[in-house]
Amino acid sequence: MYLVYGRRELGDWKPLYQVWFSEREGRWLCTCYLSAFGFRRRREICTHIAAVMLYRRYRKALQRLENKRVYVVEAKVECRGRLEADGELYAKPLVEKSGGVAKLTSFASPRYRIVVISAHRRITVKCSGHVIYEAEGEEVPLAVAKFLVEKLYEGEE
Repeated sequence: MYLVYGRRELGDWKPLYQVWFSEREGRWLCTCYLSAFGFRRRREICTHIAAVMLYRRYRKALQRLENKRVYVVEAKVECRGRLEADGELYAKPLVEKSGGVAKLTSFASPRYRIVVISAHRRITVKCSGHVIYEAEGEEVPLAVAKFLVEKLYEGEE
């Protein structure tokens, strides 16, 4: 059983509608079918049932994403060009400071802390087309990989 908020702009007269699947009838039913107008359109799917169907599909898609397994690698790399990887690449510049001021070496030889999320076990990171890092990724759920990316950017706003 699902409770769906009624919406005046869609022609609803009540604040809440109940939607449930009837095993006996083998289809979805809604309390809006109990009104005079709803009884006439009982063979159709009302907006309340459509909302429940969409919600159930959305929830199922999210569960599939949460259970999806990916490979992830974390590393520190140096690159003066463009970083790229065979997966989603997240990079955070590492700036060395001396007395609160960035050292010149931070700009001459930029270093990055990276996280790569990939569908492939073997992960390669390139700088301007040249391989600078290769590693076997660790297999983790996608949710864990996204958490590692959040940790990478933690404290930045």
